[in-house]
Amino acid sequence: MCALLHTHALPLPYNKSGNDGQSGDKTIKRCQNDGENAPEMDVPQVSLKLIFRGREQPSLQSIRFISGPDIYTAEAPQDRDLAKAVAIVLLLFRSYSTFPEMTLFRIQATKPTSFIDTILNAKKQSQSKSPICALANGAFLRLFLKPSPATSRYLDIDLARLKSAAIEIVLDGRIVSDPRLVKQMGALIASRKGWDLNDYPIEALSQGKDAAPTSSTQQNRSVSETTPTWDAPSPTVLDNPAFIAIREAIRNFCQDGLHEHLQVRYIRSTAELEDLWEIDNAAYGEASITYEKFQDWWFSYPAGLHALFFRTRVMGAIGIWPLSARLAELFTNGRIKESQLNGRAMRPFMNSPAQFWYISGIVLRSELRGGRAIKILLSRGIGRWLASARIDFPCELLALAYSEQGRALLEGFDFFKLQNARAMPDGVPLFALRVDDKKQLLSTLNSRGVDPCPPAAAPSN
Repeated sequence: MCALLHTHALPLPYNKSGNDGQSGDKTIKRCQNDGENAPEMDVPQVSLKLIFRGREQPSLQSIRFISGPDIYTAEAPQDRDLAKAVAIVLLLFRSYSTFPEMTLFRIQATKPTSFIDTILNAKKQSQSKSPICALANGAFLRLFLKPSPATSRYLDIDLARLKSAAIEIVLDGRIVSDPRLVKQMGALIASRKGWDLNDYPIEALSQGKDAAPTSSTQQNRSVSETTPTWDAPSPTVLDNPAFIAIREAIRNFCQDGLHEHLQVRYIRSTAELEDLWEIDNAAYGEASITYEKFQDWWFSYPAGLHALFFRTRVMGAIGIWPLSARLAELFTNGRIKESQLNGRAMRPFMNSPAQFWYISGIVLRSELRGGRAIKILLSRGIGRWLASARIDFPCELLALAYSEQGRALLEGFDFFKLQNARAMPDGVPLFALRVDDKKQLLSTLNSRGVDPCPPAAAPSN
């Protein structure tokens, strides 16, 4: 219905073991240099998972270093230059994943104050508290080999420990594997720091099983030539209130084999909240509110999010939030934007009835498109809201329509236009539905194929 259900999602379960430099009982003390007699880990082969946020301006959010059963995580690296530097090098390295049996991967720096210098300097800081420096007892930074002699200006990747294909790149909840897009991410990150990738020639040597050694020395294109075109499928955006998806669900209401493992419940942790926001951010882009604002709403009114899970993985959600009479008046009169709705004003309605409700958008992962998932999400999600929320009838539901299709669907469900787009600071029209009682609302929903069912227990947040 309205345009925002701000979510944060990752394609794999997010393991926070090793958070802040720990993995199980292994405590990371400091960064180790290549030549030090440090407690070595037996890591002939490791894998990495790099999690980024922001399509136009990607930034590294966390690094997972996986060695056998051990998983080490450095989250939200505080050393921003070092985070950018390692992200650029690893993205460039990952873009060579199609090279068979690489025997050398070297990035040279032709100018001072390079990202190569940033990484090499970090390797010298034995007492650094940087989570990147400390990651996996320093084994992460040891993947970046120092030049010989030390005065040279290049950096090699330790190919004995890390293969290019062993790096997983996740951007806004989606895995990015296209080498072109991976390289473009590196170019965008470098441009924000003023690093021109044309100043960093790459030397890659490859040895095939039945071929002589081959090499590739490559100059990188400027960021102006590498603006990403994201062709990967995005999460399905169910335009608000997105009942076109309900129609599809009804037409395709079949035994898809997944519904037995689908459940709707409340978000239980910030990790799940981040997963949900990633889905929403990828779907709505600039129309999505910030994660901090989304978190503010959830902290204040955790019952506002009704999330769909496949086993333990977040697959989508619908958000329904209470508004005070004062905020509803300001919002409906076009005095405030959606992002100015604050969680603090929602908190009192955990224990008292609300007459005004803001319905945020519905989002669903693409792999569940066209099956029973949307019907399960809407039926059970709205059912939970009706059974657990304190609704003061007659009530008013508010929604923003971000497209002509959304407008038509809202009108089809008896919503009327309350404000034109030019009167709203968000630049989209505001629609409203006034409901006299619960019976009227159920009748409207049932006529559109939504049959709310009793929810599970209320949230314990």
